[in-house]
Amino acid sequence: MPKSKRIEPIAHLAKTSERDAAKALGEALGQLNEQLEQLNNLKTFKLDYYERLNSSGSKGMNVQTMNEFREFIAKLTLAIDQQENVVQKAKQTLEEKKRFWFSRRGRCKALDSVLDRYIQSEQKHLDKKDQREIDDRNRRPK
Repeated sequence: MPKSKRIEPIAHLAKTSERDAAKALGEALGQLNEQLEQLNNLKTFKLDYYERLNSSGSKGMNVQTMNEFREFIAKLTLAIDQQENVVQKAKQTLEEKKRFWFSRRGRCKALDSVLDRYIQSEQKHLDKKDQREIDDRNRRPK
């Protein structure tokens, strides 16, 4: 069995592994984008709530309502801090998936290169064999 035929299944597995790693990388990127969007929504909501507090405060409000606003803003601040942690973890996951994909990609390229060299070598060998057969036929008396 030629070397190229022996390495083809390994190269195929490497391509499958690279494709799976690329898919996981894409999913991690999508997850990060979702978490960033959620963080931005929370920050925007907090700013809007501050504006409502300021506009309501300038018109006058009782102490209980003021405390409720402050408690809610504190909860929003906590939610934002938690979401920032989630975003940070999503970024770390993305970096891990990126490194893994690069390693799979490098292995796949290396195996493709080896496979190409084997195929070229085998083709040269076949070409030389064909040429020898043609030369032998031409040397025979007719």
